[in-house]
Amino acid sequence: MSNKQIYNPIIPVDQIFYNTRNREVIQWKNLKELDLDYRAMAIFSVFGFMLDDDTFYNDIKVCKPSTDYQINENNQIISQQKTWNWHYSPKERSFNGIVDEFSHLLNDLIKKKINDKSILLPLSGGLDSRTLFVPVKTNSNLTLSSYEFEGGFSETETAEEISQQFSSPLFIQKIQRGYLWNKIDELYEFNHCFTDFTHPRQAAVLNNWKGLGNTVLLGHWGDVLFDKQADSEAISYNEQMIQLKKKIIKPGGIELANDLWKNWGLMGTFESYLDNRLDKLYKKIKIDCPSARIRAFKSLYWAPRWTSINLSMFKTLGELVIPYYDDEMCKFICTVPERYLVGRKIQIEYIKKNCPEVARLPWQKYYPLNLYQYQRFNHSHYYIIRAVRKAKRILQQYFSKSPDLITRNWELQFLGEQNFTKLKKILLKRNKFNKLIPQTIIRKYLEKFQADPVQYAHPLSMLLTLAVFLDKHYSE
Repeated sequence: MSNKQIYNPIIPVDQIFYNTRNREVIQWKNLKELDLDYRAMAIFSVFGFMLDDDTFYNDIKVCKPSTDYQINENNQIISQQKTWNWHYSPKERSFNGIVDEFSHLLNDLIKKKINDKSILLPLSGGLDSRTLFVPVKTNSNLTLSSYEFEGGFSETETAEEISQQFSSPLFIQKIQRGYLWNKIDELYEFNHCFTDFTHPRQAAVLNNWKGLGNTVLLGHWGDVLFDKQADSEAISYNEQMIQLKKKIIKPGGIELANDLWKNWGLMGTFESYLDNRLDKLYKKIKIDCPSARIRAFKSLYWAPRWTSINLSMFKTLGELVIPYYDDEMCKFICTVPERYLVGRKIQIEYIKKNCPEVARLPWQKYYPLNLYQYQRFNHSHYYIIRAVRKAKRILQQYFSKSPDLITRNWELQFLGEQNFTKLKKILLKRNKFNKLIPQTIIRKYLEKFQADPVQYAHPLSMLLTLAVFLDKHYSE
């Protein structure tokens, strides 16, 4: 039999696993009872995703992005070759010329991958999905979808306006409180615990979206590619590391990782280990521009190990089309001068040029202003408008005796007596889990969450994820 080749794209959607002992490419679902990688699990508890090629096991790694792998007849990797590296090679040209390049690239990508297929486009009040609507706006096989939290802000207004203006069918759904507790096993089958369970809110809507389209058009990663990633282009290496950590370290994550590190008796200190890992990976990126360098880091390590894993849920609906993930889009970004990748300029101008009706709809980030007005958001006139809107919300909540508005997914799952009781039941009554993470640590974070939910929601979410993983994989 001849050898076969696996090409891992610049931003992989799928994880490809292999055993480092024999280099065999393997299926994750068949893995159990291997030696756990406690260091990887400690870092996982900080970020909510595995770093670099880590997994839960010492001997199992994932294939690297933008790399070719030669596989023999025994499914073993016999060679690998890096095919592309993130870089910053700006080509000076006019802003309008760059917008035209983006327009041609986006339109060609979508035309090539969608053609005459039926499309499901989830729409939010932001820019990424709105940008993707523009090239498909006249498609007769297009269905829009949108969702919002029960008891939260209205997040479907943009989708409703677009649906009415362009006569596109729209499916709207509210994400209910406590939906997580009936979805844990289903979520495990999707992400195998490689991300936490409280962020992927699409799990609450997937079953109702089936049949709406055989191709799902997704706008993930546009916010990273088309916006600045550093506060200044004149910051030192150490300042870049500080800003990078602020972007990827979750509240309470370091504290939990330190507790786990000590409990597992690992050598040295966790924070030294974390700093060394990040420093080594960041130094490998040979880019002088701080914003481009941080963008490259996030695209190498965050996108494939967090965003991609949550995208896997959409595969139950149909083929995924993710234009901002495309190799050609990543290569294009590396040629764009950084000053044009500030404030989402390219996407905004593209929408204004090609679909002014959509550009006139409010941008959720700067509500009630649209893409023609958002620069006025910090003018004194709008401070008054924003203050009045906030006062109305407070009064409405007071007179209706309703709880605070839900703005984060974990609030739907962890807040309230019923939710908290279910969470405690899972964390405190799983014997396999408690053999590796004692109840003293679990109770500590349950108590801290009750005192400061915002700071300690992430540690509880990570403990829940580890509990489910160890219940499925750990042998007592």
